[in-house]
Amino acid sequence: MDDKDRLLLAALRKDARRTLVALARDIGLSRSATQERLDRLLRSGVIRGFTTVEDGPVADGVAAYFLLRHEPGHSCAQLVPKLKRMPGIVAMDAVAGATDMVIRAEAPDIRGIEAVRAAIAGMPGVAEVTTQMVLERFA
Repeated sequence: MDDKDRLLLAALRKDARRTLVALARDIGLSRSATQERLDRLLRSGVIRGFTTVEDGPVADGVAAYFLLRHEPGHSCAQLVPKLKRMPGIVAMDAVAGATDMVIRAEAPDIRGIEAVRAAIAGMPGVAEVTTQMVLERFA
C-alpha cells in the first residue's frame, strides 16, 4: 500500500459515496487508475465491504463499549464469528493490554445494551466484560 492508496482510503472514509471521478481528482490520478486501485484494495481485503450509517432509533438510542477479556486458551478469533451474528454489535477490535477486545454496541434503549452485554458475558471463553456507556458522541 502506498501514499495514493492511503489517500484513497482517507477520501472513502470521509465520503464513500463520492463519484469515482471526484475520488480520482482527490488523489491526483486518472479515473481508470483510481478504479484499478479501488479494485485491488477490494480484492486484497484492505477494503472488505461497504456499509451504511442510518439515522433513526439507534442514532437516538444508546451506545456502549464492552471491554472483554477472554479466558486463557481462548482467542478473539474464536469469538468473532459468534459476535458478528449478535444484533446491536457495530464494531469489534482486538487490542493489546489487560483488555483483549473492545466491542461497540448500539441499541434503542438501555435494556438493549443490557441484553447485548448478557449475551457476550454468557459466551464460552469469555472471562470478564466491563461496560462503558457512551455519554456523548462527537463527530
